[in-house]
Amino acid sequence: MFDNFNFEVASIFKKSEKEMENLKHPYVGSEHLLLALLDNNDDLAKTLNKYNVTYNKFKHELIEIVGVGSKKSDIKLYTPLLKRVIDNALEDAKEDNKGIVTTTHLFLALLEEAEGIAIRILLSLDVNLDKLYKELRTKKNQEKENLTIYEIGNNLNKSVNLEEKIVGRDSEINILIETLLRKNKNNPLLIGKAGVGKTAIVEELARRIEKKNVTEELLDKKIIMLEMSSLVAGTKYRGEFEERLNKIIEEVIGEENIILFIDEVHTLVNAGGAEGAIDAANILKPYLARGQLKCIGATTTEEYNKFIAKDKALERRFQKIIIKEPNEENTEFILKSIKEEYEKHHKIVITNKNIKDIVSLSNKYIFNKNNPDKCIDVLDSVCAKVKLNNIYQNSTQVLENELVKLKEEKEKYIINQDYVNALKLKTKEDNLNKKIVKSKINNKLHILKSDILKVIEDKTNIPILENKKQIISKLKKDLFSNIIGQDIAINKIVDNYKRHLNISSNKPLSLLLAGPTGVGKTYTVKTIAKSLNINFIRLDMSEYNLETAVNKLIGVSAGYVGYDDNYIFKQIMDNPYSLILLDEIEKASPKVINLFLQILEEGYITASSGEKIIFNNAFIFMTSNASVNKTMGFTKTFVDNEFLSNELINRIDEIITYNPVDKFSAKKYLKEKVKNGDEDKILSVSNYQKYGFRELERTIKAYKTSKIG
Repeated sequence: MFDNFNFEVASIFKKSEKEMENLKHPYVGSEHLLLALLDNNDDLAKTLNKYNVTYNKFKHELIEIVGVGSKKSDIKLYTPLLKRVIDNALEDAKEDNKGIVTTTHLFLALLEEAEGIAIRILLSLDVNLDKLYKELRTKKNQEKENLTIYEIGNNLNKSVNLEEKIVGRDSEINILIETLLRKNKNNPLLIGKAGVGKTAIVEELARRIEKKNVTEELLDKKIIMLEMSSLVAGTKYRGEFEERLNKIIEEVIGEENIILFIDEVHTLVNAGGAEGAIDAANILKPYLARGQLKCIGATTTEEYNKFIAKDKALERRFQKIIIKEPNEENTEFILKSIKEEYEKHHKIVITNKNIKDIVSLSNKYIFNKNNPDKCIDVLDSVCAKVKLNNIYQNSTQVLENELVKLKEEKEKYIINQDYVNALKLKTKEDNLNKKIVKSKINNKLHILKSDILKVIEDKTNIPILENKKQIISKLKKDLFSNIIGQDIAINKIVDNYKRHLNISSNKPLSLLLAGPTGVGKTYTVKTIAKSLNINFIRLDMSEYNLETAVNKLIGVSAGYVGYDDNYIFKQIMDNPYSLILLDEIEKASPKVINLFLQILEEGYITASSGEKIIFNNAFIFMTSNASVNKTMGFTKTFVDNEFLSNELINRIDEIITYNPVDKFSAKKYLKEKVKNGDEDKILSVSNYQKYGFRELERTIKAYKTSKIG
């Protein structure tokens, strides 16, 4: 009879039979079980004592109602009610205690039956049975939280902030709930770019469960977030990981009200899969297939394709829910909905204009993150920056410091019983408190557009040009002071740069500087990079004359040696504000030149790793020595289409032709280099008309050497 119970509970049944014998009753009923429980002196008995139910009091009431028999019974018969109580206790124990029945299980089962002599006596003792039941249930649930799943996982129902809210994701949350309510394939998998709010959607579901704002089937559910790192941690020996995961699965199945949430669910694949061991994904698959446990997963699109999509058996056990990145309008709506929380936290006024600026500037300059995460990140950073900048200038803080000193002085007067001076200081204190209240109202911090610009500059390394006139003026001055004899070309470069700054373009500024060798084309680009203080990338296109040279720019395709190596355009991801010089473009392989067609047309390119590289804030300068007469639009230029395709020429913003070095330009150059008036002698022996300033530089060196000799 007692094989399925531990020693403590088996002894309770023996005590119940003893109570039945002592009272000479013909059967063992619920009243005898309760007498035995009250005589046990454990936590349950102590809880009942708090409700004024003691062994002696209950026994007295039992004798009053039922009385004492005249003859002891040799047969131990259990009433049908008591048998039902025992069966219910067994079922309850299977769910949360691996089949081990405790005294609490027995008493809760007795209360759930809600009939019998034991219940009648408790009611006669004015015991609040509902309150008692809730208290014991709560204690039992707390005991259950000693399970491994609660030690390793995080209960989102308890950890989420109920005051927070997620907006603009109602349709996705509804699809998530619908999936959980399904009979089959009820394991939702949230797929989307990093930062679009996958985890936030699951947290919102936990919040709604806590607020009882879900369907009846989900009301008692707990969402437990499980991290693979916590699961694997400490499992040194073979078999420990599998044992721990199987134990957690048993607990989740036993609990029935747990929904597992695995963020970065792709980590299931190969997790714990050491040599000869089974990984987490393969352990979970059968349980997910049979619907024995519910699991919500979240991962990015790239990682889903890389890990989960390849494992078809794992993929079909989940129901995909695509989480799209919100557009600018929806992002603004999200930020407006949460701005009150940030105003309260930072004590800063956030206007709708601030939010509009944050969203538009974030989308314009931040490319490696997604909405709404990047805009919320900028909003939080801007508030922190404004707070930090104003903390030392805060007049309220000065007044509060003065108030502290005043109170200390007043306390001294009171201790010395100098109430006259204490009263005077009390008047000053009241006036100071009024000033502090007024100061707090007047000194509310506000966000300026310059604060937003500064934060985005710090995050992206892109200088957002507010003082455009000064920068353009400096660029023009630097070019004219360093480049000789190319006034028309310089003016065209500056005009193109100015035009590019004043329009919102998704394409980089692209200019082709064409002309003879040695006239200053490359030097012009280097001067621009120095003047703008910009990241400078020079590509000598003679090094890119093979088709395979494309790999140097965008990386090696997957499956080939060097796939994980760095590539040149990766610099653009870290430094979007860059100047790229394609020196002597005509020497490059046609395949390399074709690579730039998409960059010049769309403003971005996809690397071999699948990463999108944005060139919006880059400047692309090309130089070419190939020159023949050719008409482009309404102007004549000097570009040889034998080397450059019409498609590339058609995508360049402007082709700027450099003049050959004439005598006037050469003489001006020599005056800066030679101070002794020997310019005419040097010019007479130099072939500068053909080879430009480089030939002049060589002639100067030879002349100085011969003069020294």
